[in-house]
Amino acid sequence: MRFAVLSDTHYISKSSLYGEGSPRDLLRHDINVSVFEALQKRTDIDTVLITGDLTDAGDMDSHVEFVQLLKQLKATGKNVYVLTATHDFHFSHAWVTMRDWPVKYKQKPWERPWCDLEHTDYKALVTEEYAHLPAEACVPQVKRVAFPDDLWELYRDFGRDQAFSVCESAYSYAVKLEEKLWCLMLNNNFRDVDANFDFSPTYSPACFRWIEEIVRQAKEEGAFVFACTHHPLVPPVPAYKIGGTPRNMRNPTVCHTLADIGITLVFSGHTHFANVAFGSSDRGNVICDVTTPSICYLPAAYRLAELDAPGRRLKLTSVAVEKTPDLHVEEPTMKEHFRKEFIADQEKTAEKLPHGLGKIALAAEVRHFYPLCKKASGLTPAEYARIKNKRIFGLVMDAAVNMQTGDGSYTPDTPEYKFLMGLCAVLDSVIETQPFYPVEKKLQGYTISEIVEPMLYKKGIPDNDAEFIFDRLPDEGPAAGTFRSNAGDVLMLALSAAAALISPLSPAVTALALPTLTLLKKKRIRRRPCRPERY
Repeated sequence: MRFAVLSDTHYISKSSLYGEGSPRDLLRHDINVSVFEALQKRTDIDTVLITGDLTDAGDMDSHVEFVQLLKQLKATGKNVYVLTATHDFHFSHAWVTMRDWPVKYKQKPWERPWCDLEHTDYKALVTEEYAHLPAEACVPQVKRVAFPDDLWELYRDFGRDQAFSVCESAYSYAVKLEEKLWCLMLNNNFRDVDANFDFSPTYSPACFRWIEEIVRQAKEEGAFVFACTHHPLVPPVPAYKIGGTPRNMRNPTVCHTLADIGITLVFSGHTHFANVAFGSSDRGNVICDVTTPSICYLPAAYRLAELDAPGRRLKLTSVAVEKTPDLHVEEPTMKEHFRKEFIADQEKTAEKLPHGLGKIALAAEVRHFYPLCKKASGLTPAEYARIKNKRIFGLVMDAAVNMQTGDGSYTPDTPEYKFLMGLCAVLDSVIETQPFYPVEKKLQGYTISEIVEPMLYKKGIPDNDAEFIFDRLPDEGPAAGTFRSNAGDVLMLALSAAAALISPLSPAVTALALPTLTLLKKKRIRRRPCRPERY
């Protein structure tokens, strides 16, 4: 069966924009309209799955308009099934201000469910820079937001009413795409969640029991069951896992439990990444997590999936959002537009670093760091000459873009890959020489090399266009080489000398002792490929 998977549409109603609205918000609105018009014209698919974050702020106006897009798509004869997620609903908010509302406030009581809008002293809430405004100008224009019960009712025509089984407590449902192909749409929240939070880190016990019953029923009837959920079950790359929070990812127990129940394939979103990841439980049961990117952020694409359930084979195709005359951007493609937007945002962040570090971070080039990792990188003179004037910031941005768009461009035979992995080996040697601070614990057991490598080039199943068997772990490929590096001692000595000059006596003594202690440690840096997560 062939179907489309979308995620993170982040629809924004024009009625939610203050004044003329920001160009970014308007573009995201227009992209949704354009993509759904294109989907209406596709004759090669009759089912569309959307894995959450339908709207950007969860306001009811945006939801009502998005439902109209879904109705227009459904009117062409397509089956449309949706999930809602953290951007779509609120537990603790009742209202949000219109986007780009210019006045800033010290507190926002209208975000509380019990706020009395008519009897609030807004003049007393504005920050000092807006204290000169008259009282009437301090009153915010607000939009009603959705609660989970609202969405369960609002989107009932797009899954709930077509379901053969429903888990009311988890706002989740099961549909038959074909007689022997079933899909579990596992929503992002359940009714008994603590109202202090706008997300649930796992599924409720009742939901797990319901999933187990559906899988048992499918086995009896000879059907195959896969699932859709908003948050990924398997971290796309180690960097995402380390920087994540319970809001960013499902609890690892969910991956373990679903795999043991018998779910081997899941489509997720949230990260805006194009990614194919595998996990396995302690019992050795495998689950494949296909993450679908957002249509209105980098890389601006959705998925076409062709599923051969009996053969446990999946064919994936990434479909880029097409640039149309209605999408007013300068770049030749939407992917290039969002890449430029992403890098510009990171440059602004770097420029704000204190003590002139921003200028250094943006200006540093490969030649400035190459002496530290000359041996570890193994670059030939010709390879070094090709990249010596490249900015480190640019290489880091390339790695970040690779992480989001999938299928990294820096293969192991490129000088950029060799340089960055050599530099990572040096950083690993620095971490290995520190006897006190548990850096490795902060990195959750990964080395810097293991974190960076899959951001440059991920071995195994391609992230965008691929055909593979999804119920087994892919070939991990050969292990990478092993280095020895003394650069960690050199860096630690320099850092210790600096600490001795600027620190009080006690820390200075500790700092001066570090180089001596490091001489007693071996500095063997093991570079291994990123392996499938195992929970």
